[in-house]
Amino acid sequence: MHVPQPGETLPGGGRERPDGPESIPAISARDRALLDLPAGASQAAGSAVGDVPNVEVPPADEGAGEVSAETTAGPADALLYPANADGLIQIGAIVLARWAVGLFARFLGPFLRPYGGILVIALKIMVVGYVVFYAGYCIFDSSRGGRRAPSATLAPKLDRGDLLSQMLLLLASTAISFWPAAVCYGLTGQVSGWCALLAAFCAFFWPMALLVATLFDGIDALNPLLIVRSIAVTLPAYLLLVLKLSLLTAAVIIVRLVSMRVPAPALLWNVGYLYLLFTAAHLLGRHYWRCRDRLGWGL
Repeated sequence: MHVPQPGETLPGGGRERPDGPESIPAISARDRALLDLPAGASQAAGSAVGDVPNVEVPPADEGAGEVSAETTAGPADALLYPANADGLIQIGAIVLARWAVGLFARFLGPFLRPYGGILVIALKIMVVGYVVFYAGYCIFDSSRGGRRAPSATLAPKLDRGDLLSQMLLLLASTAISFWPAAVCYGLTGQVSGWCALLAAFCAFFWPMALLVATLFDGIDALNPLLIVRSIAVTLPAYLLLVLKLSLLTAAVIIVRLVSMRVPAPALLWNVGYLYLLFTAAHLLGRHYWRCRDRLGWGL
């Protein structure tokens, strides 16, 4: 194989290009824009840049994907969060588990006395613990940008101690939010108008307390100053979140009232409750995803 030398005449009549720096082609404006090169890149290549216009490449917007996703999602997009295959499978499995526990308590519990009642309570705690676990995982996945219910197979494996600690942490955050209303009720001994107003005021802090408890998963979740500060720095978005959760709560009350008047299987109403619960979990996690820069939690 013959390797042409610089300046040698080729068989086709052409000449091999000299290997000097002046032979390197100039970088065009289109090349510079596509390769995201600085304005002096062509000078470094050794070409004349006098005839090449400077093209200012706009900086890449890191949040463009998030903004486009937010703008394309309609207001009702959150209501479709549990409507995918993973969400419906989880709802169906939980409903069937509750139904199986009810059957066990009705038919087999009396034959296992005195241990049947204890076993039924243990089974109910396991079902409730799994509901809490999956709702918390929905909050976590939504806080990372998830827009549909995740698969539980991708979640970290938790043992019974982890489930119990998560439930206790959520209960502790609820107690921190509602302790003024509880004190008012303890002092008056009745649900007065002031106690109801105080409970509504405490409920305003409850969503943020649940969000902090789920994402931090530690003693930091029990810091009232962190909860108040997080509400203050995201107040407009948090007010919208509270409004959405209030509407979901009203929907739960409506479903409950309808279930008391319309004869239908309890499984159907349980599906509605779980669907609304996982939707509320998505709204909590989505609040962190949208306001994570202002919150500054470093998660």
